[in-house]
Amino acid sequence: MTRANRDDVARLAGVSTAVVSYVINNGPRPVAQATRERVLAAMDELSYRPNASARALKLARTSVIGLLMSDITNPFFSEFAMFLQGQAHARGYGLMIANTRQENAEETAELQSMLARGVDGIAVYGARRPETLSAIVRSGVRAVSMDWHLTASDVPSIGIDDYGATTQAVEHLLGHGHSEVAFIAGTDDLTLRVRAWSDTMRTRCTPERLAQLRVTGDFTREGGYDAATTLLELPDPPRAIFVSTDVQAFGALAAVRDLGLSVPADVAIVSFDGTNASAFTSPPLTAIRIPQDRIAQLCIEKLTSVPSAEPMHSTFPHELVIRESCGCHPRSM
Repeated sequence: MTRANRDDVARLAGVSTAVVSYVINNGPRPVAQATRERVLAAMDELSYRPNASARALKLARTSVIGLLMSDITNPFFSEFAMFLQGQAHARGYGLMIANTRQENAEETAELQSMLARGVDGIAVYGARRPETLSAIVRSGVRAVSMDWHLTASDVPSIGIDDYGATTQAVEHLLGHGHSEVAFIAGTDDLTLRVRAWSDTMRTRCTPERLAQLRVTGDFTREGGYDAATTLLELPDPPRAIFVSTDVQAFGALAAVRDLGLSVPADVAIVSFDGTNASAFTSPPLTAIRIPQDRIAQLCIEKLTSVPSAEPMHSTFPHELVIRESCGCHPRSM
């Protein structure tokens, strides 16, 4: 069977081959939506697929965006990948995902693999090393970072006000009458969250107690479980815990249950991320929600649009989603 070509698509759709090219390449000239749909229908009917390699050579681009992320099994990162993929596809780009598994060596290897494949831009989320951003800058590939702790002046970044969000979460727990709030942090120090918690609690605790109330763990369910267990087995355990990520909070909830306690009657919990999964824990988690969809949209815009005078560092507002784990009355999801 003869393979269909661009001329066949143009003939079936009733357009010129140039219009077919504009649809495939998403430009340089606009195509009416009805015409675009006819071309796409013709491509589908003829099982026509553009030669990606030849197209990349001709355009000096691959129409592929890379996403370098630390742990695809973490709901926070998998949700962001879903949003980023949707935004990329809407602009005619594919998405290549590299999962570094929170390992420095993997991070370096996956980055080099992306650069070798000629991606048009790289979104970085959950990176561990400042050298990662530096390597992308040296390569000449456009980059956007969602890692505030790795922010570089020459790499655009997108995020929320981590300090303000953490302060709001801790103060919400204090508003329930708790005299102190413990903190489950990540092994990779999230400086702004640590600073906000410390600043809020410093006047309420001695330095020794403050050190006792902060426990670090991996950004995993197991890390959260072990950290919560450490806190709750103290001679004077806290009755409120702020957890740095949803996935750690999932483990913390399990630890509370396994110790024969309950949330929020014995221990109140607020987490950070606000993933979809946080609404379906038992009890549902009160959480700082990060607007992943809006961050993904701006990220793709920065990676695919003509560079402009927009601010290098963009901050989106967060939201404290009130559910049951903090001790508030249940609300509809």
